[in-house]
Amino acid sequence: MELKHAEVIASPASQDRVRLVGEVSYGRGAPNSEEYWFDLPNCFAESLDTTGDPWLAALLPLAVTLGEPLRIGKPVDSQLLKNVHRVMHIWRSWYPHLTVVPVEADVRRQRNGHQLERTAAFFSCGVDSFFTALSPFDDLGSAVRMSIDDLITVGGLDIPLDRGEAFARLLGRSRKVADQLGKGLVDVTTNLRETRWSEADWEYLAHGCGLAGIALALGKRYSTVLIPAGGGYRDLHPWASHPLTDPLLSTADTALIHDGATCTRVEKMRRLVVEPVALQTLRVCFVSRSEQNCGACNKCYRTMLALELLGVLNECTTFPQESVDLGQLARVYCARPEDFREFRDLKKLALEKGRPDVARAAERAMQSSRQLTWKLGVARALRRGPFVRRWAGRLERGLLAGRIV
Repeated sequence: MELKHAEVIASPASQDRVRLVGEVSYGRGAPNSEEYWFDLPNCFAESLDTTGDPWLAALLPLAVTLGEPLRIGKPVDSQLLKNVHRVMHIWRSWYPHLTVVPVEADVRRQRNGHQLERTAAFFSCGVDSFFTALSPFDDLGSAVRMSIDDLITVGGLDIPLDRGEAFARLLGRSRKVADQLGKGLVDVTTNLRETRWSEADWEYLAHGCGLAGIALALGKRYSTVLIPAGGGYRDLHPWASHPLTDPLLSTADTALIHDGATCTRVEKMRRLVVEPVALQTLRVCFVSRSEQNCGACNKCYRTMLALELLGVLNECTTFPQESVDLGQLARVYCARPEDFREFRDLKKLALEKGRPDVARAAERAMQSSRQLTWKLGVARALRRGPFVRRWAGRLERGLLAGRIV
């Protein structure tokens, strides 16, 4: 695959916006090309980077997924070009089915003139991004506070482009937070997930590189961009945004920092619940695909439980409930080791706050999750059999019925 052309144009979406657009073609007999783009307000036009840096970072997950050599038709930073090979080898160690592909690009000159010493952080109104916005640390997790100038909120990733009104409402929340924290706001929209790029696994491979591409697209504006950690050093596991891989997508001009990995989710919650603006705007739901919290999914339940134990759920206006149904809580499915660790943290918090009823419900959820995982393993093994595949699929769906996943 190849980035054939990239330029900054007036955005077709609005006269008030500008678009960094790249034309990408594919190999193996696929003659068609696609346009990938990032849209921003006109005031950021001079900040957009027309080198190959953002495209190399963004396109890498698709190249390894397709197993195609990647050619970037614009010069790229030498540090980034070297480090993407390290990123691919890390991915290969996690996911043996992937291919380490050749990457071809010319090396660009270093920029002349003074590099802007500005810092930005990606911001979604979620727990991790709020923690970064409120308490940024350096990349070693020390207590050195960083000054964040801007928050970056992105449409087209977790909120699809065709849900423009939902993204506009999320943007309103982000602007409220930025105003109260005394920071600027950069709103970006992208069509990455509406291109062939969506063939790369979003959770385990692609989303970190998507964010890196956006950060480097603004590389003339920022010397540092923070990517909020979705997990922590305690819970390290293969993931698309990771403390090993995110910094390797930096350039000599713009450092990418995976921020907040020293803290657990409960520790982050303790920090943000003292901020009224967080309780007015918090958004964690990945099911609704909008700015709303559904209040009924796994992540919503875990967040609502922490808020209730910290005594502020009734003050958090973005959730539909003011208390947690403990009967339903026991039906939350812990599918991964990190889910169990978070539930153990919540159980510990419940005992600390004098809520043995919540601790018991959390323990029931973990016990039933262990049993369910074993049963699902049997059902999925049966799916490999030619005569019981359909029956095994029904068994799996039945086991998950009524569970909060």
